[in-house]
Amino acid sequence: MLNSREDFLKLFYEGILASENDTLESFNDRVQTLKKLPTHHFKNPIFGIKKVHAHVNSKKPLLPWFAALTRFEYQGEVAIPMIEISPFAPKETLDHEFIHAIKAPHQESVFEEFLAFELSRGLRKRVGPLFFDPWEANILLISALIGFFLPVFLGAASLLLIYFCLRLVLTRLVFKKGLDQIKVYFGVKNPLPLALLLTEEEFRRLAAKDFIYIEEKFKKDSIRHQQILALKGVDLPQEKEITFF
Repeated sequence: MLNSREDFLKLFYEGILASENDTLESFNDRVQTLKKLPTHHFKNPIFGIKKVHAHVNSKKPLLPWFAALTRFEYQGEVAIPMIEISPFAPKETLDHEFIHAIKAPHQESVFEEFLAFELSRGLRKRVGPLFFDPWEANILLISALIGFFLPVFLGAASLLLIYFCLRLVLTRLVFKKGLDQIKVYFGVKNPLPLALLLTEEEFRRLAAKDFIYIEEKFKKDSIRHQQILALKGVDLPQEKEITFF
């Protein structure tokens, strides 16, 4: 049972997040279910997460161009993360997939991929979120392969790539504005932990400085708001202090 700020904070450290419209009963149900899963260490301190509850299998994913894949099975209303990761995946890949596992209760955030790629560096960090869903990469690659035999598909692949690149640039602008406004609105130096608790709509509203919407939303969403308030006073790593392991 949740009794204090410390309880909400401890659950955040374990990668158990309150979701939109959670009741005390639904949140406790998710807590009890996830705590029965295997526990894994979250290596990078950037999000303030220390461990994650998920099933992890070291195996080559079904599609060769994916280093790892996270899918979900359901126990009642609770999403159970099932992660498949290649033994040859880059070292930050498992933490990347853990972000998807942690964000499962929110389900619809296009910014989830941007958050996950904050664990990477250089070009991979900048262009990694090109695809918002795995099927987008599949369509582009299949179109390009067919294009070697039917040029019209190569043209279609080129148009798709242009669209994905433009979308990446525009969405990254919103993402950066959202992170900046999280700092302002919540008075924190590192916005990434709190960003995990926000829905896509809330992120966009913060980017647009629609603080009234946020205030009204949290009045109706007390469980998640309590976890957010628990995080505000914690000394989490600052962005400039973060180094990759």
